[in-house]
Amino acid sequence: MSDILIEKNVSLAPLTTFKVGGPAEFFVEVKSIIQLQKALKLSRDNSWPVFILAGGSNLIVSDEGFRGLVINLKTENWKLKIDRHKLTTEASVPMSELVKQSIEAGLAGLEWSGGLPGSFGGAIRGNAGCFGGEIKDSILSVKSIDIETGQENFRNNIECQFGYRDSIFKHNKEVIIEATVELRPGNSTELRSVADDHIRYRQDRQPLEYPNAGSIFKNVPLEQVPNVHLPLFTESVKNDPFPVVPTAKILAVAGLKGWRVGDAQLSEKHSNYIVNLGGAMASDIVALIEKIKTEIQSKYQINLEVEPELVGF
Repeated sequence: MSDILIEKNVSLAPLTTFKVGGPAEFFVEVKSIIQLQKALKLSRDNSWPVFILAGGSNLIVSDEGFRGLVINLKTENWKLKIDRHKLTTEASVPMSELVKQSIEAGLAGLEWSGGLPGSFGGAIRGNAGCFGGEIKDSILSVKSIDIETGQENFRNNIECQFGYRDSIFKHNKEVIIEATVELRPGNSTELRSVADDHIRYRQDRQPLEYPNAGSIFKNVPLEQVPNVHLPLFTESVKNDPFPVVPTAKILAVAGLKGWRVGDAQLSEKHSNYIVNLGGAMASDIVALIEKIKTEIQSKYQINLEVEPELVGF
């Protein structure tokens, strides 16, 4: 079970929620930490750049693909350890499963993320947040492996340097392999109701019927909106977790819903989602992003920041 199989020129598009992107020059699926360590050693021995792929959400892979080794985390038989209010599990566990298991254990603190796509590790890396919650609010510790040395590292919440949709793991060369959250007692029925409400909200408001990567731009901190334009957006200001203007509101007011480049479209249903209508290329998506950024900068002097990770560009 510890052997690994390196494949060549494996298409990455089917492994991402956007369903775009070219091939990985080298590709390996790992099902254990031992296999991950072997794959990382192989990358070091061959001087291959490395990209870690888990849930495939919140990223845009270029049409040229990725030159180097893509490691697809597919941990099998993952274990969820519960010690009173602490819950520990592997980074590759889907967030949907983590929410389900925590609720069934009568633990509150993750129900805000009902319907959140992707993996636990990806949520930590990007400090995922919605409905007033963020993953940093419950993280106790994170275990990671240095891609360049193979050394295992442990960090507490503060050492993870969480920021708005950000963490130290976006800026170093480490792969998250495990984490512990500290939750609190809750009523399973009530928690399930909250999570289900959030899932229904997503289904009603977000264009989940099309391939997408989630919100395409980060929300805009209130202080970054010029005073002259504030009256357009004041009624939409919300805490996320500090005062922000939802980018969806900015794009809707600007009249950009439905903008297209090829088969990449700014959704008619949710104006901070770009969707793949069926035949979009990564280049179409990036071109549409740049077109939108230019328009918003020109109209409102607001600099939009892209949320998904760009891979292979």
